[in-house]
Amino acid sequence: MEKYDTNVGTYQISDKAFEDIASIVCENTKNVYPVKRDKGFVEAKFNKENELTLTINIKVKQGVDIVKLCNKLQDEIAENILLMTGMETQSINVDIQGFEK
Repeated sequence: MEKYDTNVGTYQISDKAFEDIASIVCENTKNVYPVKRDKGFVEAKFNKENELTLTINIKVKQGVDIVKLCNKLQDEIAENILLMTGMETQSINVDIQGFEK
């Protein structure tokens, strides 16, 4: 959970909020198929320096350029998190679990 202080008080953004932002981007990206786990397909973690790392588990459509798709996905997630929270991500790891036809 990330905590911010302002001149009128504080607010906190939970890990779940960052996971939800990444989930929405993935679900709206063509040729990306989320691989659901116990807690979802996106995991957000903060390290000791409060740097955000996301891990995303997906399948991709067979025949798609994986490198271009992953770069696009990483860029869009980072941009959305920055726009919505003002926070930059340390890394966005995309774990390709397989392919869909």
